[in-house]
Amino acid sequence: MSRSDTLKLLLACGALLVSAAFVFWSRRGAAPPGAFFYDLSEKRLYAAPRDAFAPVEGVGGETGDGVEAIVVRCEQCPAELRRVAYLQTHSTEFKQRHDAAKAAGGAPIAELTRAYIAANTLVRTVDGSEWFATSTPEGSRIVRDWKRRCPQHGAWEKPLRP
Repeated sequence: MSRSDTLKLLLACGALLVSAAFVFWSRRGAAPPGAFFYDLSEKRLYAAPRDAFAPVEGVGGETGDGVEAIVVRCEQCPAELRRVAYLQTHSTEFKQRHDAAKAAGGAPIAELTRAYIAANTLVRTVDGSEWFATSTPEGSRIVRDWKRRCPQHGAWEKPLRP
């Protein structure tokens, strides 16, 4: 299987898991948990509502510098040992299209394909300065290579919600 096919498969599986989680939580009557966001100018992690779509207003400093943070830790470790695996945001065009669809009562975004999402979803490491589309080799590497074993317990780190 080529690297491109693997990326497509991972993106499809991720979308399926998000959809399944949404259906599960909506049937239980409980709202899905929010998401971690990171204020780039303040260098601070914070919780945002589950429907936040980066970039959003941060907690201070520059406007519109709140981006989604993929936060991980070993389940056996205390909360203070969590770390930001990578940051994620969206292109200006994707953000505008998303906001317009939301303002129109949740209308579907026209011509929204996996390829469009991958090309317009941007990632970087916390210490990085350059954003990469998830469709690029660099972006794919950031999304793929965040997982590591806890040095204390040997368990794999897992993503967290606030």
